[in-house]
Amino acid sequence: MIRDTVLFLINQTTRFISPVEVAAEWVLVAVAVLLAALIPCNQIQQLRTLKDAFHKLANRRLASILICALLPVAVRLSLLGLIPVPDPSIHDEFSHLLLGDTLSHGRLANSTHPMWEHFETIHVIQRPSYASMYPPGQGIFLAFGQVVFHEPWAGVVISVGLMFGALCWMMQGWLSPAWALYGTLIAILKFGLTGLWINSYLSGAVPGIGGALLLAALPRLRNRPRVSHAILLGIGVVILMNTRPFEGAVLTLAASAYLVSELRHSSFVRAVTQVAIPAGVVITAGVLFTGYYNWRVTGTPLRMPYQVNRDTYGWPENLAFLPPKNLTLRHPVLEAMYEKEIHNRDAYSSPARVMDSLDTRVYENWAFFAGPVLTIPLLLFPWVVRDRRVRWLLIFVSIIAVLNLFQLVLYPYHLGPIVPAMFVLIAQSMRHLYVAVSRWKHRRELGVAVLLPACLIVVAALKQQAPGWAIPMTYWEVATEPHRDARAYIESWLSARPMKHLVIVRYKATHSPNQEWVYNQADIDASKVVWAREMDPESDARLIRYFADRQIWLVEADVLPQHVVRYPGPQPEAANKKQQ
Repeated sequence: MIRDTVLFLINQTTRFISPVEVAAEWVLVAVAVLLAALIPCNQIQQLRTLKDAFHKLANRRLASILICALLPVAVRLSLLGLIPVPDPSIHDEFSHLLLGDTLSHGRLANSTHPMWEHFETIHVIQRPSYASMYPPGQGIFLAFGQVVFHEPWAGVVISVGLMFGALCWMMQGWLSPAWALYGTLIAILKFGLTGLWINSYLSGAVPGIGGALLLAALPRLRNRPRVSHAILLGIGVVILMNTRPFEGAVLTLAASAYLVSELRHSSFVRAVTQVAIPAGVVITAGVLFTGYYNWRVTGTPLRMPYQVNRDTYGWPENLAFLPPKNLTLRHPVLEAMYEKEIHNRDAYSSPARVMDSLDTRVYENWAFFAGPVLTIPLLLFPWVVRDRRVRWLLIFVSIIAVLNLFQLVLYPYHLGPIVPAMFVLIAQSMRHLYVAVSRWKHRRELGVAVLLPACLIVVAALKQQAPGWAIPMTYWEVATEPHRDARAYIESWLSARPMKHLVIVRYKATHSPNQEWVYNQADIDASKVVWAREMDPESDARLIRYFADRQIWLVEADVLPQHVVRYPGPQPEAANKKQQ
C-alpha cells in the first residue's frame, strides 16, 4: 500500500517537471536564477533608473490603467502578420459566434429552421428557438466587433484590453501602485498576448472584466463608500451573471459576506444609500435583462438556454451532483458527445481516479496561468497566506477551488471570474520574493524583477513557435481542434465562388465529437455557405429540395485530406440553371 502510494505521488508530481515544454521552461528558469546570482552588482545598479521611472508611472494610476488596457491590444494587432485572425474550431467558439451574429442582427434568438434536424449540433439549441446555449455576455462583445469592425474577433481583442485595464484598477485597490502595475504586466505577458484568451472566441476575458470590477470595488467601498464604486460593483455582478453564472453567483455571495463584515461598523444609512441601493438597482436591471433574454430564447424567464440544451442533449455534464439525463439522440456524433460527457463521471468512480482528475486539472491550469516561471515567486506563498491585506482574496480563490470539487471538468476560461484575484496573489508572492532577495543580497532584487517578465516573454515566443517545432503543449495552450484549417479553408473557398452553397457533412462511426463541422450563421437561409448533416436518403432529398437554389457539396470529414466534392446524384435544377 505504501509503495503504491509513493509511486502514485511520483507519477502525479513528475508531470509538473518532465514534459518537454515544461522541462524547457524549467531550464530557462534555472538560467535566469544563475544570471540573477552572478551578474555583477554594478551592472544591476544601472536598473535603478528604470525602477524610478517605473514607480513614477505606477503612481499615475489612470495612465497605468490605460497602458495595461492598450498594451495587449497594440502588441496583438502588431503581430497580425505572424499570427492572423484566428479561425474557430471548438464547440464553444462556434456557439458564441452564433450568439454574436444573432445579436448583430438586432435580435436575441432566431426562429427554428424548417430543416432543423440537419442542423443539430453541439452547444446550440434548435427549439424552441435556434440559439446558442450560452448567456449573452461574450456574444455582446462579438456582436460589437462584427457591427463596428466587420470582424467578431475585434470584440475579443477589446474585451481583453478592458479586462487588463480593469485588472490594474482592481490591483490598485489591494496593492501599492507599483506592485499593481507590475502584477498586471506579469498577467499580460503570461496569458494576454498569446493563447486562447486573445486567440479564440471562448469567453475568458469578459468574465474576467466582471470579476475585476466586483473585486476592485470591495476595498474602495470598505475605505470610502461611493455611489460610483457601488455601480461598478453592480456592473461586475451583471457581467458575471451573463457569462459564468454559477461561479459568478458564488463569488458574488462571498463578496457580499466581505462587505457585510467590513461595513458592519459603518453608518447604516451611508451603507444603504451609497452601497446597497446603487448596486441593487444595477443588479436588478441586470436580472430583468437576463430574464428577458431567457424568455426570448427559451420562452420562460427562469429557464436558461443552457438548461434547454442539457434537457435536450444531456450535456454539459459539468456538475457532479446533477443526475445524468437518460436520452437517445438521433445523430451518432451527438450520441458520442453524450457518452463522452457521461464518462466524465468516471473521475469520481474511485479515490485514485479522483486524485488523478484533480491533478490533471491542477496541472493544466497551472501550466496556463503560472508555469515554472511564476512558480518561483509562488514558493513564497506561505508568506502571502499570513498577509492580512489580501486574505479575503485568498478566501475567494479557495472558495472557487472547493467549488470545482463538485464539477467534472475545469478549463482555464472557467476561472475567468477569479483570475484577477489569482494574479493579485501572484503579485504579492513576487513582492515577498523581491523583499527576501533584497535582504539576502542588496540590489539583486532589481535583477529578479526584470528577469521574471523577460522569461515570460521568451516562454510566450517559444510557445508560439512550438507547433512548428513539434513541441507538445497542453490542450488549452493550443486551444484548437485538428479540423480547424480544413473547415476554414473550405468555407473561404466556397464563399469566394458564385452562387450559394450547401455542404453536406458525412461522418464515419468513429468520428470524434470534438471535431464538429456543422455550424451555421444566425440567418441560415441567407448564408452564402450552409453546413448540414447527412441523415438518410429521404431526409437528405428533402434538404436538397429545400435548398434548390444552391450548389450541393459533400465533405467526408474523416477522409484525409479533408475537401469538398460535388454531392453524388443530380444537382437541384435551379442550381444547374444558375451555374450555366
